[in-house]
Amino acid sequence: MKKSLILISFTLLFLASCKKKENIEIDTLVPRSEIPVWLINIIEGNEITISLDHWLDSDTGAWLRYKYEKQYYFEYYNALMSSYPPVYNYEGERIMLDQKEFQKYSENKCCRQFVWKGSAYIDY
Repeated sequence: MKKSLILISFTLLFLASCKKKENIEIDTLVPRSEIPVWLINIIEGNEITISLDHWLDSDTGAWLRYKYEKQYYFEYYNALMSSYPPVYNYEGERIMLDQKEFQKYSENKCCRQFVWKGSAYIDY
């Protein structure tokens, strides 16, 4: 009887912790109304690609939004990439930063929020 009670308690605790984690992830996503159209189009394309072949590296990527100097910037992060994540402004223009500018940006950006992440994304 004690083993059954422990097993049931463990199962309920596990389910409760999964639900809590799920809510945290949902709360950190940027609302769709705050995502620029160019990025929505890219994300929709990624989702189509993933639905056709989930083994592609798009499934391990994520789009993140940061605030820097009172502006929003977007980065595509994928652990499989061997370079810095590309940085885009709100209009969708890729920002070309030299090493010094990128370091300043990296040190001063704040307020990380997920815009989208693939189902196989691992946050490091």
